[in-house]
Amino acid sequence: MKKLSQSLALTVEECYGLENDKEVRIADYFDFIAGTSTGGLITAMLTAPDHMKRPLFTAKEITSFYIENSKNIFSKESTDASHHDQAAKTKPQNPSTLEVVQNIVRNISTSRSSTNILDNILREIIRLDIIPQPVREMAMSILQPKYDGCYLHETVKERLAEELVISETITNVIIPTFDIKRFRPIIFSTLKAKRDESMDPPLSDVCIATSAAPCYFPPHLLTASAKEFHLVDGGVAANNPSLLAVCEVIKEKKVDYSKILLLSLGTGEQKGKDKLEVGDDPSKWGILNWLWQNDNSNPLLDILMSSADEMIEMYMSSIFQSRGLSENYLRIQADLSYVEAALDDSSDENLNRLLKIGEDLVEKNEDILTYFAERLVDIRKARSSK
Repeated sequence: MKKLSQSLALTVEECYGLENDKEVRIADYFDFIAGTSTGGLITAMLTAPDHMKRPLFTAKEITSFYIENSKNIFSKESTDASHHDQAAKTKPQNPSTLEVVQNIVRNISTSRSSTNILDNILREIIRLDIIPQPVREMAMSILQPKYDGCYLHETVKERLAEELVISETITNVIIPTFDIKRFRPIIFSTLKAKRDESMDPPLSDVCIATSAAPCYFPPHLLTASAKEFHLVDGGVAANNPSLLAVCEVIKEKKVDYSKILLLSLGTGEQKGKDKLEVGDDPSKWGILNWLWQNDNSNPLLDILMSSADEMIEMYMSSIFQSRGLSENYLRIQADLSYVEAALDDSSDENLNRLLKIGEDLVEKNEDILTYFAERLVDIRKARSSK
């Protein structure tokens, strides 16, 4: 899905070349840029400064980054190897059935939550010699994230220098995350970071945190000024950060809606009738069906994020329309099949398909994108002339 937003960002950056300036960047035209999950990483890469205090990456370079690294970020081979290694660790030298049963009983008596009990039972059972290795590895896929996140972490820290903090971005950014310990959203922003050191962590850590999609990547422990954050993907709270961005702008800059031009670039939304159905026996829809389908998808997470995204689009459209400001809000979004919308399908076939969808979407919206870009160019020129 991330390829769609990259194609759009590239086109937007090209539109701002209307000033005939080859050095023009998206960050030069926006007072605030907000992004969640992969959008948070794109936001960071668009606004991270180089040694000349200019954007470190162009939109084209960010597109190349995703194409070159997606296969390693979502590597099935490394995941299978990880599950195999973890499964092997759970298997000591021929434990007896009695030993396993005793451990299960001990764990049940000492564990305080049903989740821990189930986790312990599974880990003990797969130690038994009679459990086939494929079953053991399948169990490990339930007990840990689908991907270990190591390649993503290393690559982000390499591209965004570890010493670079969020307060240094070229323009103001807003990147949502969710703290599973405090059980509330944590919003990182340039303005907050400049006021509070505990909200000014390395930009790379914020990117890792907002990309830590539950079930896909492990949560990220982030420490800033001795303050700990236990973070997961901001998409669980603000998958579409448009409303959050507008609220932050109004609060921080004390401006009304007439002064806001909002360009919202989506990563595609799931449409069609090719995924879920109640079936002949609705009683079979237990925890497992909601959390894991045969294609390794996570229906509950997908539904929550997609529905939240659509609700925010409805809110934003209504807010601007009710104020007679429809031309101040532009939402660009593609309809995708469930297969095309898969979060982690990094096959060449799917990447090429998404790039084509992005290119077609840009072509379809070329006139309105150009019009929007012209307005922002005019605003920048007016500011420069003062």
